[in-house]
Amino acid sequence: MKLLKHINLLFFVALAMLSAPVFSDRNQSISVNADYAERNEITGVTEYRGNVVIRQGTTLINADRVVIYYQNGKVSRISCAGAPASYQQTSAIDGILMVARAEVIEYLVFENMINLKSNASLTRNGTSIKGDTINYDLAQGTWKAKGNEEGEQKRIQLVIPPFNQTTNNEDLAIEKEVLPVKLKDIN
Repeated sequence: MKLLKHINLLFFVALAMLSAPVFSDRNQSISVNADYAERNEITGVTEYRGNVVIRQGTTLINADRVVIYYQNGKVSRISCAGAPASYQQTSAIDGILMVARAEVIEYLVFENMINLKSNASLTRNGTSIKGDTINYDLAQGTWKAKGNEEGEQKRIQLVIPPFNQTTNNEDLAIEKEVLPVKLKDIN
């Protein structure tokens, strides 16, 4: 019964951590540097062109052109274009840097999503994925990728680094017992 209580407690703690904001940059000010800027107060759209660099906390965006859309006085979407444009951010939970590159990057602030289009790549914790399009959910840490039959990136490419797992003596003892049995089955 105690074990079940501990498992339930761990489940609820993990659930609370997953529902917490993954990135804490939203509450920080946004700094923009560019060669040119244009704002439309009626539509709430601001466009930056020429070597655009945007910083907000650990978030860094580099692009040739960035359009920022506002909704109710808050940034709702950031659309970036470049050859390539890049987006990077460090997770507030685990401190791991995520780097995204594509010809078009769309950051949906309210949905906490990044959509990468055309020659897209995403790298996080040593794992990298390349494809024509990649959709990355920042809050859930999940992604979807696909290639383009007509473009250069026909299929996706995923590179996963080797796992650096440590084993304890108990694991080695079990492995020594199981391995000879498996070898007998093969012969």
